[in-house]
Amino acid sequence: MVTVDMALLHQLSPGTQVGMHETRWTVRTRLLACDDVDEWGEYLLGNGRAGMWLALEPGPDGLRASSWVRQPFTADEYDPARGRLRDTALTETARGRAAYRADGDLGVVPGAAARGHLHYVEYRTDSGVHVAAERLALDAPWLIGVDCMLTMTDLRLLSKASP
Repeated sequence: MVTVDMALLHQLSPGTQVGMHETRWTVRTRLLACDDVDEWGEYLLGNGRAGMWLALEPGPDGLRASSWVRQPFTADEYDPARGRLRDTALTETARGRAAYRADGDLGVVPGAAARGHLHYVEYRTDSGVHVAAERLALDAPWLIGVDCMLTMTDLRLLSKASP
């Protein structure tokens, strides 16, 4: 994860162009969440062919950035009570609930409303991979993501969204 300027959390609105992984992306969805301790942002980025999530979370020196590929999983594939994803055992590192507000293209996020509460569980695999599960409503599918590490040169603000 890379540390970036704290102001970026609120600058990335739908329509903003960012560079990540040597590709130009457009912010399609912005989700700002807050639990009892932290505020963070999650941004669905699109480039016409694919989608990638960017997470900006508090760290000791500002925001940490990470990218995620997420997909929905059924109850047969993912069991949060047992910490299993298909045949992979997961070690839980955090669990909680956070209030969120979202804007942009909410149709691409199962269960998303403009405001609500999300539930999350974070894990590490035996090999050290960071895995996170999140759902935006109790009846929504779990979205499971695997952290794809960023370097300082992987993330750049290219242009802000038009007002």
